[in-house]
Amino acid sequence: MSQTALVLKPKMVRTFLIQRLNKPAPPNPFSFGGGLHNGGLSEVAANVLQVIFSFDYMGSAEFEFGVVPVALQFIATQAKKKKITAGKIGDIYYICPRIYKDGVLDIIEKLLVDERSLCLKERCGLADHFNKSDAYHQETLGWLELDNGFMFFVDQEMFEKTKFLFGI
Repeated sequence: MSQTALVLKPKMVRTFLIQRLNKPAPPNPFSFGGGLHNGGLSEVAANVLQVIFSFDYMGSAEFEFGVVPVALQFIATQAKKKKITAGKIGDIYYICPRIYKDGVLDIIEKLLVDERSLCLKERCGLADHFNKSDAYHQETLGWLELDNGFMFFVDQEMFEKTKFLFGI
């Protein structure tokens, strides 16, 4: 069930898993349900990330057994190789491999129009952030796509801190 590595491909694979990222908070032992402690992140990594964002509980085992650190490691590796780009489309900031940029922008557009068209494992909620005013929909400020390894945010500070973390 756990994934050992993401590999940069000529074309993105289907997006199925998108981890919601909430406002920074101390690590929650229940964020990853009954899976790996901290979702497989080391204590050091969890502590570094907690000042940038926290992980929302997704409710499915697919998020619990190491896919989060695999995606973060992929982004870190691509950033080290200078193969990452970062930018903004409308009110949404993104970080992704350069080769995936068009696909990432397409996914963001689909998420804004009707995320059900992507048949995701769990709710993403990007459009909800812009369409709802209740506190639940305002907690999530970022997302980590786990199948291809990219991130997007509605919060500039979270975006900038993440870029700094990866040296982008």
